[in-house]
Amino acid sequence: MKRCSVILVAVLVGVAACASTQLFPREVMEGVDPAFDFSRWRMVPNQALEKKIQLGGSIMQSERKEDGHVIIVATQLPIVEHPAYGPKDVGKRSGEFAITFQGSIEPPLLQRGNRVIVVGTTTNAKVVSVDEIPRSLPTVTAKCLHIWNTGGRDIADFPSYGAGYETLEEETFCATAQ
Repeated sequence: MKRCSVILVAVLVGVAACASTQLFPREVMEGVDPAFDFSRWRMVPNQALEKKIQLGGSIMQSERKEDGHVIIVATQLPIVEHPAYGPKDVGKRSGEFAITFQGSIEPPLLQRGNRVIVVGTTTNAKVVSVDEIPRSLPTVTAKCLHIWNTGGRDIADFPSYGAGYETLEEETFCATAQ
């Protein structure tokens, strides 16, 4: 009987480890375009308006506005399942995009290099200042964001178990108004 219990626990742990990570509520994910082409959107950003998408990235810069919204400029990164779920730098740049978010985010989470996943809708390209140079970037209005405070490191560099490991701060934010 004890052996059966051990096997059952091992199977349950294995199933939990293989289950997909759900960062956002189901209703937020409903209608997300699974075949969204970032490269095409980047080239012609005003052609794909009001598409619900999910993108991963690395924060380049952020700006808090007086009216309570945040503008984030991110480098697009693919969202991977292994070795850890989230945006991963694979060494190939595919372009930048802007995120507008209506809500409050703590400053440490908005630092350069932190990883982000956004779910929202595409809007008209926005002119933002990147390194003091005005640029027109494809823009997504965020419904929800998930940010990992990685400081530029990969998410997989933060094992979540065992003594002596550095824990990875992460948090999900959903817009207060659209």
